[in-house]
Formats: sequence, structure tokens, C-alpha cells
Amino acid sequence: MNHRGTNVAAWLVTLALAGSLCSFAEDPAATKGPLNFAALRKSERAVDMRIERFDTDSPLEVIGATRAVYLNGTGLVYSLEVSLAPAVGISPFFTRMPPELVEKIHKAKRARVPVLRDLMLSLMPELAVTLAGLPAEEDLVMAVTLFYFPYEKMDGLPRQLIVRGNAGALRKLHVATTTATAAQVRAVSKVLLY
Repeated sequence: MNHRGTNVAAWLVTLALAGSLCSFAEDPAATKGPLNFAALRKSERAVDMRIERFDTDSPLEVIGATRAVYLNGTGLVYSLEVSLAPAVGISPFFTRMPPELVEKIHKAKRARVPVLRDLMLSLMPELAVTLAGLPAEEDLVMAVTLFYFPYEKMDGLPRQLIVRGNAGALRKLHVATTTATAAQVRAVSKVLLY
């Protein structure tokens, strides 16, 4: 093949690749999805505020910002990281954590696990109603990764807390009770600790 033939072949390969890449381009109709993403963004902030304002004297701390991801056919997953109770990190000015303080933080965090679980459960029906576009057969999931400093005692403390419920069942519960208790939500949801 001569030099000119090589250029033509290269040009044809380039056109073929460009055509295949165009098939991966966003199709506005395909990416629209069932959710109102402005409402979804507001719900992310609402989750942060409800958790952070739960107890202003001894706050649960949301680290970063809650993010929600919609998985077509599966549902909506809220992902967040939370510190269960105030704790101090090691620093040049505070180089060693006294054992009694380590124990105090551990005890406070163990007591907070069921509190956070119940708070998450109480949020689920409200979120399901707020995000009416989420198909009834799909799930709503809140996945919390728990934050710990390296010095902390971990006995009996989970690394993750996940609450999962069917969107349709959660909406029915909200309509029936308006303010569902954690126990009522737990009856139609799964709680997983890892």
C-alpha cells in the first residue's frame, strides 16, 4: 500500500471511531430519568440539616455533603458520612488521647448508633413522598459510613449503617400515618450494620 493509501485508511478508521463515539453521546430523552433533580438536590441538603440539627448540644456531624445517586431499575441511594459524637483529633497541641476520654467517646458513640438508625428510618417516608418520581417498585436506600479517628476504640461499633425500603411501601406508610415512627418504618424496611 502506498503512502496515500495509508492516509485514506487512517482517515476511514478515524471516521469509524468518531461514529462509534457519537453513539455513546448523551441522548437527552434517555438521560432525563424519572426524578426531578432540583428536588433531589434539596432533599440531599434536607438530610444533612436533619442529622446535624438533631442534637445541638452533642451533634451528629455530617462529613462532606450527602449525595444521592439514582440507579435506573434499582432505586435511589443516599450516601453520607457521619461522626456519631464529637471527638478530638490528634494534633501537635494534643498528641495523646487519655484512656478515660477514649472510653467516654466510645460509650457516647455506641449509644448513638440506635439514635442514628431511628433518625434515618424516620426520614425514609418523607424522602419517598418528596421524590414522587421515584418508581413505586424501586427502593430508597440511605447508606451511612461512620467516621472514626485512628485512636478510637471500635468494639461494638459498625463501620456502615444502611437502611433500605421500597418506595411504594414507604409512601403508603407516610399517607397512613403522616409522621411514621421508626418502628413502623422498620416493619417495611431493612436495616443492615457492617
